[in-house]
Amino acid sequence: MVINLVSGIYYNLTGSAAAVWPLLTGGVPLHVIADRVRESFQGHSNAIESDLAKFADALAGEAIVRAAKQVENAIANSIENRADVPLPVAPYTGFTIGRYDDMRALLVVDPVHEVGDFGWPSSPEPPSGTAPPK
Repeated sequence: MVINLVSGIYYNLTGSAAAVWPLLTGGVPLHVIADRVRESFQGHSNAIESDLAKFADALAGEAIVRAAKQVENAIANSIENRADVPLPVAPYTGFTIGRYDDMRALLVVDPVHEVGDFGWPSSPEPPSGTAPPK
């Protein structure tokens, strides 16, 4: 499950999509992810790259991920290490994403958004000349 805390929309990733999520969020290039999927998942190897590109575009369109810019050597080395995340040996099922907004109002209602310098929210100050509630 992936939650966009700004929009309040949540998503479920199933099958091959769930398996590649750590690689995708780890900054591993799409061509490397496609190669890994081809090695681990059985069947439909022709469709993997185009399916993965559509999946990444859908995630970017929902503002869940964004394209990585050119990376420095230290970051590139850490990305290469993330490419070693094991993928299951399973039939290829495509990259499926489900989008849900039924809890949108609840997910964006977060008291942290209403904090001031003092921290957590507090009751507003009573108007002058009135006694605070007991």
